[in-house]
Amino acid sequence: MRQYSTLCSVIFLVASSSLLLFAQKTVVHDAGPGLKQEFDYDAAGRVVQSRTVTTAGKLQVKVEYVYGPRAQATSQISTHYWPDGKSVQKISQERFDDNVNFTSEIIEDFDQTGKHVSGHKLFHDPMTGIYRCLDWKVAQQKYVAIDCPASEESREGPSEVRKVTREEVMQNLAAARQAAQTERKSRHMKAKPPVDAALTTVKKDVGIVLPAQMRAGQRVSGSVVEDPDRFAGDPDLSVTRVTLPFQSEGDASKLSGWTLELSGGSAQPADEGVSFVVPADGPTQFTLRQAGDSSIAVSGAVPGAKTPAQKPPAPNRYEAPALCFRQGLCVVTGRFSGDSRSTFAAFDQVPGRIVAETESTAFVEVPSDAILGPTALIVAEPRTVAVMMMVVGEFTVSPNHIEITPGQDRLSYLRVNGVSELADEQWRYGVYPASNLEKARALLPGFNPAKTVEQVREQQERQDKRDGYVNKDEKQEESAGMVLVVLRNATPELVTLRGSEQNQYVFHFTPDSFSRGDYRFCFAVDASKPGVFAVHATAIPFLAPVEARVFDGDNTAKN
Repeated sequence: MRQYSTLCSVIFLVASSSLLLFAQKTVVHDAGPGLKQEFDYDAAGRVVQSRTVTTAGKLQVKVEYVYGPRAQATSQISTHYWPDGKSVQKISQERFDDNVNFTSEIIEDFDQTGKHVSGHKLFHDPMTGIYRCLDWKVAQQKYVAIDCPASEESREGPSEVRKVTREEVMQNLAAARQAAQTERKSRHMKAKPPVDAALTTVKKDVGIVLPAQMRAGQRVSGSVVEDPDRFAGDPDLSVTRVTLPFQSEGDASKLSGWTLELSGGSAQPADEGVSFVVPADGPTQFTLRQAGDSSIAVSGAVPGAKTPAQKPPAPNRYEAPALCFRQGLCVVTGRFSGDSRSTFAAFDQVPGRIVAETESTAFVEVPSDAILGPTALIVAEPRTVAVMMMVVGEFTVSPNHIEITPGQDRLSYLRVNGVSELADEQWRYGVYPASNLEKARALLPGFNPAKTVEQVREQQERQDKRDGYVNKDEKQEESAGMVLVVLRNATPELVTLRGSEQNQYVFHFTPDSFSRGDYRFCFAVDASKPGVFAVHATAIPFLAPVEARVFDGDNTAKN
């Protein structure tokens, strides 16, 4: 059986969208001793049929091409003949959707009497990534469902979650602390003063990120970020935008050259975690001040307490998501001080920034260089080290944010990597953190993850029944969760996403979606006006949390 990934087919022809079902021109080429090739072209200059024929006129191979409304090849049917030029030896069909994703392959072999002697069918759903395979059984004279053969990209997730020892955890923690110290020293290196160029002022938007739910009298932590758009809209966080007059050169050209004062407290470095006690009297005042020139400052207010002053019960264990994505947030619940300066987080040996923290939750940013796949998320307090075995994934859309003009339709790719490394027990259904439901409903009003999981499962069961497939791990399927991915057109005035509903694609991924490795989806961007198009992707896992193993911490360790 041929090996396929879900990458776009390389067949994407630019031509007239009209489809003529008869040849406008035939071209003949010499194909070697005793053979010639004939190519039929339509009015748009596309090959609609090719034939390999002997010089005696006996047909050897015939290939037919079918084109979609936008001139992309959607089907290719190849027929091979026995030497008599009449008896069919093999028929192979390949089909593609309107976005030129591979959807099916059917190969049938016949003997010279015309008896069907072998064959297979391979079907692929580009939206789910699921493959189905059937094999021709001569004795039964029918196709029977089978497990799809492994491809070069196939990757079966681990059956069990990796175990770690305290020694391994402490070694990784020490390495991550060292990496964090090295990175901090690099940020705070004194910049050389400009020699010739005069200093100019460049205005940049930054964001003060804090927990959305803050209780009066509670200690919380936040951070100043240079990419506030990445955190805006997260229901767990509040983002207050500020425009700072950065200098073009020198210390004041980066956040490390600024300080942040909150609620009348002392100045804290703006490029590190900032902590304060939430006042009871409304919004919290802040001042961002240039460290080298205190007269240059920007003031404002961030939201104040939003929850009752009564302290809620502290969590009795540490938990984290089973799956987090690079440059996203991992929401860890447990017992914290609320002061992120005394908390340290790492993904194996790669330090992770704590964007915000309360006494029960730490919002840990997954670094872009975190290793994809099974990872030990380590969260260390002064006396406690919590270790949660989870998976780091990644989703990307490319190309994106590029110039496009009408008639210059582009193919783009969604890639979801690392999710195939989830172990069976990490695929358990759940809603964690609870804000994942709010995030999903902001994109898909009324979304019900439990109902969707059940519908996806029932649909797959009906398909398995139609195929006659019974060799399923039903126990795993019944408990499995899903990963929701929404791909949204951010520039509908410029482009449309071919084949999408309401200018967005909605994917529901289950364990079967990654049976052949990382997920790929190709989609065409059709331009109506010139400009820079943008597509935004959001991934939300609906999986049960993973519980931490807790070790005694090293009291002498420093962040």
